[in-house]
Amino acid sequence: MTFSKWQLAVLLSARVVEPIGYTILFPYVNKMVEDLMPDVPKSSVGKYSGAIESTFALSSVLFMYQWGKLSDRIGRKPVILGGLCGVAVTHTLFGLSQSFWWAMVARFLSGALCGNASVMRAVLGEITTKDNEGWVYPLWTVCWDLACVVGPAIGALLQNPATQYPDSWMAKSSFLKKNAYFLPSALIGCMSLLAAILVLFCLEETNPVCRQGAAVKDAKPTEETPLLTEEPIDTIEALPPAHSFIELVSMKAIQQVLISIFLLTLTAMSFDAGFVLFAYSSATLGGIALSPTSIASCLSVKGGMSIAFNLLLFPQALKRVKKKTLYRSFAACWIAVFMLPPVMNVLVRHSAGGEAASETGDGTWVANGSLRYLWFMMVPLLVLYVFGDLCFPLNMLALNAAAPSASSLGAINGISLITSALARSMGPALFGLLYGVSAERHFPLVWLVFGGIACLSTVQSFRVNSDGRRKVEANEDEESSET
Repeated sequence: MTFSKWQLAVLLSARVVEPIGYTILFPYVNKMVEDLMPDVPKSSVGKYSGAIESTFALSSVLFMYQWGKLSDRIGRKPVILGGLCGVAVTHTLFGLSQSFWWAMVARFLSGALCGNASVMRAVLGEITTKDNEGWVYPLWTVCWDLACVVGPAIGALLQNPATQYPDSWMAKSSFLKKNAYFLPSALIGCMSLLAAILVLFCLEETNPVCRQGAAVKDAKPTEETPLLTEEPIDTIEALPPAHSFIELVSMKAIQQVLISIFLLTLTAMSFDAGFVLFAYSSATLGGIALSPTSIASCLSVKGGMSIAFNLLLFPQALKRVKKKTLYRSFAACWIAVFMLPPVMNVLVRHSAGGEAASETGDGTWVANGSLRYLWFMMVPLLVLYVFGDLCFPLNMLALNAAAPSASSLGAINGISLITSALARSMGPALFGLLYGVSAERHFPLVWLVFGGIACLSTVQSFRVNSDGRRKVEANEDEESSET
């Protein structure tokens, strides 16, 4: 299929919906848990907020591969449309949550119905070539980074509008008073429907099997077309047979990439959720006591830096440095990421005078929920955070390079996202659990455990062949050379 920037733009517009829906919760999910469960002590809030964030990924584990296989059979476009409509409905249900279990069920359904992530990655692999993958794949990561800027900002601005904007009409709305977190969820629902309309009318089908079948079906006979062809059926161009789940996961190259994806995602997604919990918690509970607005500002700064690095730094680095060297270096950044937060907490806690100030973090480093001199440590933390996330486009390149054929791209991306979704379902919940233990015992257990996982992820990055050539293109080159 010929590469089209317009098709890429349509795909990215659909892609950005899911991460915005994921990150929009960050500024208020802990406050939402407190509102839904007022009797739960603050030291245990992280357990429940982590469960809400993890259930989406857990349900994705159960259904992601099936969506990928279905797209290999019926086409990418119908599955993407179904996923976007599912996101619209389930996010609206989440915004109407009146209990913790209501929120859990809504997030579970959202993960189950949103099977378009693996399918869109398959589309990306089918529309790109080795010549343009150096700048196309970073755009995939930019979508997540853009979500880190837009999502938390939207969540912070639209959550609990009746309280935030007492002089507006929203303060008089009984519906918004009862459903304090409806507006951000409803906005995601509208974005999903708009993306679905764009995909319906503008995105072309990229599945080679479906495209070939459609071409044969649409071919119109002419006067010179014989009624019976003399050519045997086996002369028709055939696509490589699709591989089964067992065959794919038995391949050594794919195994190494999947293990790396699991460890990297476990590390990154745990910190995504853990950073919000760390920033929100009081200094006495191991955090730095930032307000939701300050948390959104930090995430927006991180997202802005990541967009700039992906668009400006990453493509140039790919031209000058080997992929495996970049992959190993970026993976090692996560070790430092987990070393800084406990140091920041010690500075905030010891600079605050008195128990009340220590509870809110007011002092030299943080004041009234806003960063003061702690920016001198927050900026290096966010830079390392960004560098660590640059592993993900390299992971996608390594995965597509390990794919045995084009007909397996949907399935292999489904397996990849099952692996990452499994890590996403474990990470935030495990982080929240360990954070609660660390807060109760005043010991940085959570940072030591996840720092160790970051070390394992770095070691595994040395076993991934990130410089491998895409087999699909290699096979095409061999065929062209033979002819």
